[in-house]
Amino acid sequence: MANMLYISQPSLTKKIRVIEEEFNVKIVDRTSKGVEFTKEGEYLAKKAEKYLKFLENIKNDLKSYSEELKGVITVGSSYTFSKYKLADLLFDYTEQDPVISFDVVNEQSNNLFRMIVEDKIGMYFISGDYEGSFNKNLVKQDRAYIVSKEPINMDELPYMKPIDYKTNDKSKELIEKWWSEKYGGSQPTGTFAGYIDFAWKLINKGMGYTCCFLPDGFEKEYDFELTPLIDKKGNPYK
Repeated sequence: MANMLYISQPSLTKKIRVIEEEFNVKIVDRTSKGVEFTKEGEYLAKKAEKYLKFLENIKNDLKSYSEELKGVITVGSSYTFSKYKLADLLFDYTEQDPVISFDVVNEQSNNLFRMIVEDKIGMYFISGDYEGSFNKNLVKQDRAYIVSKEPINMDELPYMKPIDYKTNDKSKELIEKWWSEKYGGSQPTGTFAGYIDFAWKLINKGMGYTCCFLPDGFEKEYDFELTPLIDKKGNPYK
């Protein structure tokens, strides 16, 4: 038996004696056939087997839990939020939980909202007041501005060339509402720049202006003129 357990016979004998003293029973008998378990020994052996399986399950569960904590969190985020705020948030999180990694999905907020509805990702940072059966918390608010190379004469704005770019539906709705209240009708069409970074390049060349929502800190990065969009009551658009 000692050879089967890869321990010396004296060590095995000592371990058996300790168990017998612990439970105050005899667990093995020596017979002409060798060493055999007593009834008490068979009972303890069966219980020991179940106990070892129980411990193994606990270890596996704890290992799975640990691996889960060390996994990857997928985060959906609008482009602007990613550029100006997300890095700081992820850094603060990893300071508390350094084993976590992130997989960031950058998309327009209306596309991210569809992903929320389809339950594709667990957490998103989106711009706009979208309604639905999900939990939401206000993280920050951005104000709307006219962004231009030079100061804007608001009376001349309808005759100037706008520069449009990809943005979410909610932002477009608010900009269109402001324009309709201010000038009536729809904003004239102009250059479509695609992504917002290219719109900044065109504005910097003096090729037009754009209306958009900007995060805090934008004015430090670009030397543009920022004219706030104000409603009829004098309130800023957010």
